[in-house]
Amino acid sequence: MGLVQIGIGLFLVCHDTLFQWPPGIITTVANDNVIGFSMILVGVGFIWWAFDDQRSIRWDHILLTVSGGFFFVLTVYQFLHWCFLGLDMPWISNAALTAIIMILAARSDSGAK
Repeated sequence: MGLVQIGIGLFLVCHDTLFQWPPGIITTVANDNVIGFSMILVGVGFIWWAFDDQRSIRWDHILLTVSGGFFFVLTVYQFLHWCFLGLDMPWISNAALTAIIMILAARSDSGAK
């Protein structure tokens, strides 16, 4: 998951005009490099957490929540681009990744016994 998120973040950083709808502030924010860099940081966080010997449950929950949120918003926004503009967007694969993150979140150990 970490490598996928880093890859998508790099893609978003390199493509500053990917999102074209709706014109205005939403498109400006969606194409901002801060979004891509944030996804890269979450991906690095996933990899860091996986190799950490301590593996904090709290960080696991934070990473899964933030990652799930990013992928959900990205999937919906790409779906809307596909619907309204007819642009080819990878919303189906991102929807599958969102589902995988939700499954991981549901199966993660909450620490409660």
